[in-house]
This record gives sequence, C-alpha cells and structure tokens, in this order.
Amino acid sequence: MVMNEEGQLYTIEGIAAAVLILTTVYLVLSSTMVFTPGETHIYEMPLEQLVDDVLAAMDQPVTGYESKSPLELAIENNDTATFKNTFLHYSNMRTGPDDTLQFNATISYYDGTQVNTIPFAKSRDYNRENAVKVTRWVNINGASPNLPSDLNLGGQNHTVLLEVLLWRG
Repeated sequence: MVMNEEGQLYTIEGIAAAVLILTTVYLVLSSTMVFTPGETHIYEMPLEQLVDDVLAAMDQPVTGYESKSPLELAIENNDTATFKNTFLHYSNMRTGPDDTLQFNATISYYDGTQVNTIPFAKSRDYNRENAVKVTRWVNINGASPNLPSDLNLGGQNHTVLLEVLLWRG
C-alpha cells in the first residue's frame, strides 16, 4: 500500500469541512433569538382582524333606519352605551368562555382648518402596552339633532375616522 500526498490532502480537507460545519451548527443553535417589532406584529394580527371584522359587521345597514348602520346611528346619536354594548358583544362572541377584551374608541374629524380628535366610548382606561389599533371611515349625517357638538359642522354630511384601540385585560 502506497501513501501519497493526494490522499492526505483529501483527508485534511474533509476534516476541515467537518469542523467548519459543526462550528456553524453550534453557533446557530446557541445564539439567542431576537424578535423585531415586525415579527411581534404577527401575534397581534388575529386581534386586529377581529376588531376589523366587528367594525365591518357594525357598519352594515339595518333595514327600517333609512339604510343606516348601527355604527352610523351610534355616532350620530352620540350613543356611547349602545356602541360599547354592541362592540363588546360582537368582539367577545366565541364558542368558549367570554374573552377579556377592552377598548377605547375616539373620533377624528376635519373641521375645515385642522384635524380634531374627541373621545367617543371606552370600556376601561388604557394602561397596557400590547394593544392593536383599527380605524374605519364612517359617513354621518351632519344634520342629526343628537350629534355631538364637536361634530356639528354646519349641518352638512361628512366623514369621520373612528379609531378603536383594543387590548386584552
């Protein structure tokens, strides 16, 4: 049996490759995982979708009210209690036990010179970090007699932005 330098070179190359592979695997497995804000948003997506679905369901017209949705009626009549009850009822509907969802809703509108924000309805004061924010544009009748005074912009129809902050708590 004759040994030559070519066989030794392949052996050294194989050992070096194996050490390199094992070192890489060790470093990858021993490193810590860091969640970036983009990755943590993935966990909030189901809650965000729930709020979007609830607002979409509340914004469906009801026959008998001149094709107005419960969402439009609640804003036009400044009916925060009905909004709160309907919103929590829809958002906590599940096959299991009730969830512990809480919300804070505000309305933003443009008065011709600037954008203003007013509080609308809430279930509890917001004091947590993990919350989702969902917005929905709502057309309202500016001539409604029960309209909040801030939204009475000369009796003309206009669009407001309803912003709902939702969290578990």
